[in-house]
Parts: sequence; structure tokens; C-alpha cells
Amino acid sequence: SSDMAIYRANALRVLVRIIDTAMLSAIERYIKHAIIDKSYQVSSSALVSSLHLCEASADNASVVKRWVGEVQEALKSPNEMVQFQATQLFYRIKRNDRLAVSKFVQKYTKGVADS
Repeated sequence: SSDMAIYRANALRVLVRIIDTAMLSAIERYIKHAIIDKSYQVSSSALVSSLHLCEASADNASVVKRWVGEVQEALKSPNEMVQFQATQLFYRIKRNDRLAVSKFVQKYTKGVADS
């Protein structure tokens, strides 16, 4: 239900502020599931929270880098805000891989140039 999605989204926002790297690996699967959740509120919250985790420490960033598959799934979301936040997180994960960033830009600008 919609109310439950709001509670899950808010819980994710708070949770990432209080966890450390050891706890992150314990709840990793819940966050990964939230990234691809059908509720855009939960998905959006998980993506933004993942960005905050990346900024918190290098250890957290190394854990978040393993979530690239879920982030790519979130890019296919019908919600534009989820797509935007997934794009931000994907870039944050792949920013040191110039080839991956180049392919990503080519893939998503191809449809824009055709229309």
C-alpha cells in the first residue's frame, strides 16, 4: 500500500545515517531490493540513500559499487525521478571508468538524437 511505501522510504533515509560499513553488509540485500522496488518512493529513497552512503566512506562506496545491476534496473523505471537518481548513482559508481561512462552516455542519448 501507499502508506507502507512511505514508511519504508523514510526508514531507509534514517537507516543510512546511523549504520557503519559492517552493518551495511548485513542489510545490503534489503537496500538492493529497495532500489528495484515497484514503489517509486522506496526506489527513489534507496537510490538517494546509496549516494549518501558513497559519500560517507570509501568502504561504503566499495559496497555500493556491487549494486550496479540493481541501479541499471532502476534506470528502466517509468518514473523520471527514479531514472534521474539512478543516473546519478550509476555515474558515481562508474565515474573512474571512462569507457563505461562513454557507453552509458551513447546509449541514453541515442534515442534523444533520433527524435
